[in-house]
Formats: sequence, C-alpha cells, structure tokens
Amino acid sequence: MSEIGVIDTIARGLVAELPAGWREVTAVYRATSSYAELDADVDGAQVEVLPEGLEDHFEELRREMYRPGKGTWLTAQLTITSTGHFSTDFDYDGRPNWSIPVDEGIYAADLSVFPRDDENVPDWMRR
Repeated sequence: MSEIGVIDTIARGLVAELPAGWREVTAVYRATSSYAELDADVDGAQVEVLPEGLEDHFEELRREMYRPGKGTWLTAQLTITSTGHFSTDFDYDGRPNWSIPVDEGIYAADLSVFPRDDENVPDWMRR
C-alpha cells in the first residue's frame, strides 16, 4: 500500500468510532524497531481504548517511509478535524517523548533495521 493509502487507513480507523460531536482527534505514534507507544486524544481528552490495528498501520507507514541513508521517522502525529481537514508531522531527528524511560540501546537496534548515513544520525542517537 502507498504512504497515502496507509495514512488514509489510519485516519479512517481513528474517526470510525468517535462520539457524536467530536471536533478534533490527534494520534501520536512514537517508535523504534523494538518499542513503540501510541496515544490519542479527542478534543483534548485522552482516548483510553484505540481501534485495533492502528499500531500495525503506523508500523507499516514507518517501513514505507524509510529512505536509504536518511532513515525513517521516530515520531508521527496525525490530526483530523470533523470538517475533514487533516495534518501530519513526521519527526526523523527528535528524541521521542516516551511516557516511560527507555533503554538507550533501542536506538542502535533501530539504526540496524533502518540504517542512516552518518550525517543523518542525530548526536543524541549515537550514545
């Protein structure tokens, strides 16, 4: 599936079971090859139960967006409004804002799966 197709699948999954009257939903997916977190909020309130399969689609998108030498993103944010507007943001270089502390070794493992040229490896990821 294409990148746009995967984003569309994620977006449709996010809005499929939202309560009537919602205005905006945002999903944030932070990932390496060995650990990931997915959070979402609707109109500023955290969603406790997310539709099944969203993480798999974000993983597929991460693989699809890998570029040899550049790597792939570590954090993705997708925002959708009830009027049909949506925006995406993909952060390839920033340290993910994990909800729990992670072992720094996860970044080396991620680089082995999604290699980057030296100039595309952020300093914080080299540790």
